[in-house]
Amino acid sequence: MALIGKIRQHFWFVLILLGLALAAFLIMDTSLSNTSRGASDAQIGSVNGEKINYNDFTKTEQAYFGGSTADAFAKKNTIWNYFVEKTLVKEESEDMGLSVSYDELMDLQFGNPPSPIITQNQWKPADLQSIRNSLTSGEPVRPELEAYWAEQERQIINDALKTKMNSIISKSIYTPSWLAEESFASENTKVDFKYVKIPFDQIDGAGLEVSDSDIKNYVSTRKDEFEQKEETRIAEYAVFDVVPTESDSAYWMEKANELLANFKAATNDSLFVTTNKGYYTHLYNKLDALSPANQNAIASLNPGEYYGPFLEKGSYAVVKMLDRKVIPDSVQAQHILRRIDPNNPASNATAEAFIDSLNTVYKRGRVSFDTLAVRHSEDLGSGAKGGDLGTFTQETMVPEFAKAAFVYGKEGGVYKVKTQYGYHLVKVGDQIYNDNNSKYRFASVSLDIIPTQETQDTKYDEITELISKNREVADLTNALQSYPNVSLQSTGPLKINDYGIGDLGSGQTQRDMVKWAFDATTEIGDVSTDVYRFSDPVRYYDNKYVVLTLKSIVPAGMPTMDILRSQIETTVLNQMKGEKLKNSLSVTSLDEVAAQYNATVETATDVTASSPFVPGVGTEPEVIGTAFDIAAQTVSKPIVGDSGVFIVEKVRTMDAGAPTNIPFLKNSVSTSTRSQVGFKILENMKERANITDKRASFF
Repeated sequence: MALIGKIRQHFWFVLILLGLALAAFLIMDTSLSNTSRGASDAQIGSVNGEKINYNDFTKTEQAYFGGSTADAFAKKNTIWNYFVEKTLVKEESEDMGLSVSYDELMDLQFGNPPSPIITQNQWKPADLQSIRNSLTSGEPVRPELEAYWAEQERQIINDALKTKMNSIISKSIYTPSWLAEESFASENTKVDFKYVKIPFDQIDGAGLEVSDSDIKNYVSTRKDEFEQKEETRIAEYAVFDVVPTESDSAYWMEKANELLANFKAATNDSLFVTTNKGYYTHLYNKLDALSPANQNAIASLNPGEYYGPFLEKGSYAVVKMLDRKVIPDSVQAQHILRRIDPNNPASNATAEAFIDSLNTVYKRGRVSFDTLAVRHSEDLGSGAKGGDLGTFTQETMVPEFAKAAFVYGKEGGVYKVKTQYGYHLVKVGDQIYNDNNSKYRFASVSLDIIPTQETQDTKYDEITELISKNREVADLTNALQSYPNVSLQSTGPLKINDYGIGDLGSGQTQRDMVKWAFDATTEIGDVSTDVYRFSDPVRYYDNKYVVLTLKSIVPAGMPTMDILRSQIETTVLNQMKGEKLKNSLSVTSLDEVAAQYNATVETATDVTASSPFVPGVGTEPEVIGTAFDIAAQTVSKPIVGDSGVFIVEKVRTMDAGAPTNIPFLKNSVSTSTRSQVGFKILENMKERANITDKRASFF
């Protein structure tokens, strides 16, 4: 009552508060509505000023992929590339005067052959005809197909324009005779050479220091390798595996004993095992198919007896022996099949009666099984051979058929069998035994020993506390020393739209990690306040927690000296060591160099100038070039390669000779060049285009 009295005393104050709350609610609702509209109208990017709308992007993704289970970010990446390509192709086509008419579009959709897009989407002829009738009669396409069909039309037009562009450019490609001859010589002139390789780690680098100018000189001749078109960031992460404890193991053992009790109480083994995602089969297995550690114990069970729970490959398993029998390893048999129609119940009785009559006729001995099979079997393949199925193992037959041939069937016996295909009359021929050992049919269920929810929560809290106490990467690194087998791993350069991180794979969690690394508030040396969860894809529990830090930011353009040094200091030092050895090494023979540096003289054979890689040598173009340039039986000067210092001695050159069919060679070179046209054109258009990519703000 006192509370009500106070409210009455301050009624006007309460009324004002209610009014403010209502106003706030209305403002929030309006704000959310505007935000929703803003998102749908927002610009996700642009290509040469042509906007890519968020709403159009999502609609295209839905039409393009439908119910696809592909990676969500891979799908978005595909759609982005499609929008960029479509815009560039459209612009270039208009400049070239190319277009796709209505009649041409109809032919691409419904002609023979249709557009590759139609073929790729696996349209049925009847469905295509129905849609064509709707379009030609002016009737609307079925609502569920309208958006998909409209998007497909755009894809077909884009593909047709690309094909026309590629065709025009491909037809302009010409290979002169001299270029064909040069290509022939490059691919067919061969050289054999001996070489000694001195790896960089065997070369003394005492007194050598890599200066900034050394790095600049190295980079100046390789600018394209180091200059970046967009900013990248390098993060580091530590992975904490979530593993079951002794308490978890005891918990799952208790559950496994409950599972055993339920198994014993079950009235239907197959249903119980299937419900519990276990193993149930009609097959009889050899002893070595049983759990190795418990093989003898399981093999000694009588049918109907149980064994377990026992530990097997991270699970607690329970086995029930269903049967134990000596059965043949393979069987030869014949059969006559009469099929049944699942949609016609009467066909079941008809097929069975037919098989019964054939069995009666055969048993009277007046007609051979072979003749009956040729005349009456609806398995035309074996029927033409008198029903002969050859010799087979139990795994190759459906359960009912295998049971008749291997379990209860006897040599020379004839049996009626019903399978999913229909009714069979089976004549068992030779039953072949490799040995007289028993085979076993068993069922098993198991429970994986995984971390319980309590263990997962405890580990998560532990890692959360770890990062709350270590907000700088230096502190975190020191703290990680108390965790065996846990250390910071580098992600490598990340781009703003990436959704995959090294060994962690790709997905939403990895995308969240990349977004944190590129957040405007994230600075070098920061440790993320979030613990990133990763789940087992099969058993759906948290199997690892990941901590993330930002190591470096590499801006677009040429990286800073500190970044370049971290990337290539070792490479530059190796080159300096190589040059030092090159200037000091006096070469008289390969054997002498090999002895001096504890190396071996190796031989490379049939090497061509076009060989990108030579076994033992690697990708070393200067080494291969030197082998071609020097005279036979001549030892080269030291060559500083990418993996060490090489000395080469040419053995012989095998000249390619003169080509005999110049027109064929010209056509071959032209065909090879034309195969690259589509890709090269698109890459060139992208390089020249003004592309703005804002996807990271949306996904």
